[in-house]
Amino acid sequence: MPPSNPAPPSSSITRSVFDSAAGEYDAARPAYPDGLFAELADRTGPLAGLLTLDWGAGTGIASRQLAARGATVVSLDIGELMLAKARARNPQSACVLADGNRMPVRPAVADLVTFAQSWHWFDRQRAAAEVARVLKPGAHWAAWWNQVHAEREPWFAEYEELLTASCPGYHLQRHRDEHLAPDWTDEVVVAQGRMDPAGIAVVPWTRRVSAADWITGERSKSYFIELEPDAREAVLGRAAKIIADRFPDGQMTVGYVTRLVLARKAA
Repeated sequence: MPPSNPAPPSSSITRSVFDSAAGEYDAARPAYPDGLFAELADRTGPLAGLLTLDWGAGTGIASRQLAARGATVVSLDIGELMLAKARARNPQSACVLADGNRMPVRPAVADLVTFAQSWHWFDRQRAAAEVARVLKPGAHWAAWWNQVHAEREPWFAEYEELLTASCPGYHLQRHRDEHLAPDWTDEVVVAQGRMDPAGIAVVPWTRRVSAADWITGERSKSYFIELEPDAREAVLGRAAKIIADRFPDGQMTVGYVTRLVLARKAA
């Protein structure tokens, strides 16, 4: 098991793009719906007592939700400032500055390895091999993502058009067929022939959020962080106008889905 205190910064660890927006991330990124954790537990068994390595943990959103359900959680990330926010939320939490492509973890110790909103940031073949190495036989890898599910609403179509035209790093988040796994699943389930598919779930939910918090959350998205400051503010201003036209009282109700994909290490 890795140490419980943050490791010192290392030149071998790439700096997180999100560190510059750690405050906005912590303040306004949404948590995950209860239904997600019910689906997770249906496949892994009760979460209570599971030694869980939460990679790409950021400010600890998923880590706190897993811990609230009894899991023993270690939060791991390359973002020193992101992990500092996680520790500020819970000073007793175990946080480790570490790269999931080179996990500083002994073999076959973890009951569950999770990637909440983060798997796409890893070198998936290297990380998949590391996942297979650190999991106990019969234990699980789980990755999930919150996605807006409002494609049929005119305001969101206009919003996506703005982001597509203005943010080079933005990719359309079109609603996929709920029976399809994300494209990268096979890179995990075939890791060294040691992982098997363990299920896919799509959990619909409704997010209620103020327009101000929505915009704060957008500031923590990589495709906004990467913009030059003047360009970022201009695009955010146009985004706020679209939202104000649709939600004049400043209170948004937005459909979401959370997509969960699991794999299991062969016994």
